[in-house]
Amino acid sequence: MTELTLPQLAERTDHTAPLVLLGRLWNGVDEHATEDGAVVIEGERVTFAGERAALSAPANALHVRTGGTLMPGLIDLHVHARPGYLAWFVAAGVTTVRDACNSLETVKHMQALALKPRLLPAGPLLDGPDAFFRHFGPEAVHRPGDGMERRAGAWVVDTPQEARDAVARLHGEGITQLKLYEQLAPEVYEAAVRCAEELGLPVMTDLGMLSTRGLTGARVDARQALALGVRTIEHVSGYALAYRRMGGDPLAETLDGTLLDDLAGLTVEAGTALVPTLMIFATLASDEVFDTSGVPLANLDDAVQASLQSQWQRVHAGTAPVRHLARADLRLASELLTRVRALGGRIGAGTDTPAAAFNLPGGGLHQELELLTRAGLSPLDALKAATSQAGQILGRPDLGVLREGAAADVLVVRGDPLRDLRATRQIAAVVQGGRVHTPAALREAVVRQGAEAELARSS
Repeated sequence: MTELTLPQLAERTDHTAPLVLLGRLWNGVDEHATEDGAVVIEGERVTFAGERAALSAPANALHVRTGGTLMPGLIDLHVHARPGYLAWFVAAGVTTVRDACNSLETVKHMQALALKPRLLPAGPLLDGPDAFFRHFGPEAVHRPGDGMERRAGAWVVDTPQEARDAVARLHGEGITQLKLYEQLAPEVYEAAVRCAEELGLPVMTDLGMLSTRGLTGARVDARQALALGVRTIEHVSGYALAYRRMGGDPLAETLDGTLLDDLAGLTVEAGTALVPTLMIFATLASDEVFDTSGVPLANLDDAVQASLQSQWQRVHAGTAPVRHLARADLRLASELLTRVRALGGRIGAGTDTPAAAFNLPGGGLHQELELLTRAGLSPLDALKAATSQAGQILGRPDLGVLREGAAADVLVVRGDPLRDLRATRQIAAVVQGGRVHTPAALREAVVRQGAEAELARSS
């Protein structure tokens, strides 16, 4: 038996030998951890995860006593990824991200990067002719077939047939889910959902919140989306509009529990998951700068961090007039997600990073877990929202778990996250697809990737 330390294992260039990681094991599902556990990795898959006493390791396996807790790599279900900070996610233990909106050109570029989380892209979102994305410049919005659509983050569709054609085009481009936005007409929205269903594409949707355009620009509310069977509703969007259409006032200090119970029941009956992204409300709701200290890479000093911090300072200052709306969004989201969970519904963890303010790529997910518990979820449910539950939401039962056949994505942390949720921030190593990375090596890679992206952007 060959025994190595984590740094020694990370330095190896031969990745053919099986790996045996020893330590406390939480498999992403169970209520309790296995104190003396083991995970065997062969290639890019887990071949064993359980009690060390039951381990029968291959003779040529490399053994590592981690001295920490072995848990599944984390999943962020809502990000807006960019090449310059893609490696940040891996450095924070986030081994899979669902990219909520990007141009096809950007997706192609990111897929070619060596160090990145598993990227599940939506490509361009679909929206109506008054798409909000027009505020991001003329390149941000195009119509499919106009010759410029590969550069656009949003595609405009006016009719049901245009929606069906766009969905078919995106499916052919290899996207993993379809994103539908707030200003689609109801009949166009329905056509897109029906076509996506025929093609096997899950639908994620943003229908607007109080702090955006959820009571003004949105055409479809949460009840309508639920009736069509969308896979996930992002930001608990569309619920404020549905609540108002049901006769309630979403800005009231006290919300109507009966109406909320009705909405939660409809959500669970539809089998739709909520991805509340509480980070965007929490950062906007506070008059003070949001405290990111203690999360991975919070103290990184490079061009990417400087650019993001500058952006966030402007966003935070510019959104002061909607602080009260962000607080109302946070209240509505918290009330709904706890009701949905109490009924056995699904909650997934997502951040919307780097949107809003002070929402670090990768690091923001650790803060989202804490916000989920403040909203009323148990620490176990919060952890599942970023592991096994997230994998189920993605339709990927091999992600977010440690068991035979699962993807070999392992986060090694100091401490026990089932007892102290902040232990997820104390990263000892990240294993992605069977490759072991130390925090120091990841930090170096993050700085290098950011510098390369900054050089490409300025040239």
